[in-house]
Amino acid sequence: MTHVDLDDLADLVLDPDATPDSVREHVESCPECTDRLAALFDVRRLTSGEPLVAPPARVREQVLAQVNDVPGDAPVRPVPLQVAAPPPEVARPRRRVPVWAAGLAAGVALVAGLGLGRTTLDDATTPGRDAPEAVVAAADLTALDSTAGRGVARAVESDDTITLRVQASELGGEDGFHEVWLINVDGERMVALGVLADGDAGEFQVPRGLLDEGYLVVDISVEPDDGDPTHSGVSLARGELV
Repeated sequence: MTHVDLDDLADLVLDPDATPDSVREHVESCPECTDRLAALFDVRRLTSGEPLVAPPARVREQVLAQVNDVPGDAPVRPVPLQVAAPPPEVARPRRRVPVWAAGLAAGVALVAGLGLGRTTLDDATTPGRDAPEAVVAAADLTALDSTAGRGVARAVESDDTITLRVQASELGGEDGFHEVWLINVDGERMVALGVLADGDAGEFQVPRGLLDEGYLVVDISVEPDDGDPTHSGVSLARGELV
């Protein structure tokens, strides 16, 4: 079964009256697309109801210095950035859902972490007939307090879908789970993509519009299992997609 494109589902959230009947009919008959649409409505509700909370100046300067290669004081670990998102389920890793935030509404603060909820992979892929992939951006992940390598992240495109593939290493043994974030190059907005699996590897679907809006800084944090969806303030690795 061919599912409705994420951009068309986003249009259904933003302007239902302008959505083609064929899209509506498919969503009504497809549980998977219905789940995706429900997730997008949740995102709009969260982003419209939660004002943007700007990070402290030092955090903003740290991100801007990194993406612009501006030398400065020794890096410091970031303090928490306010992120509105559903609380994680206790005692098991949070599962990911495709991210859609950029473009939901002009000027809306993008603060919703969308790596929580239902997995919505396209089950129309036929074994042996996978579409070729192209790497559109990549980042070398390093520790914040040194240049020590901490892995790589690659954004690959296939069938008009961007997938961020993260393979981290040497993240340490601190208690908690490792969560992947995308931080905007303006240092003021961020989204949670989801949790790395055992082996510190993970794949996360990302709309191209999110990258076009400047969400290019990949951040890996260690998060306690305390039900708090905001960034813990303890980043283990970071790198910019280029």
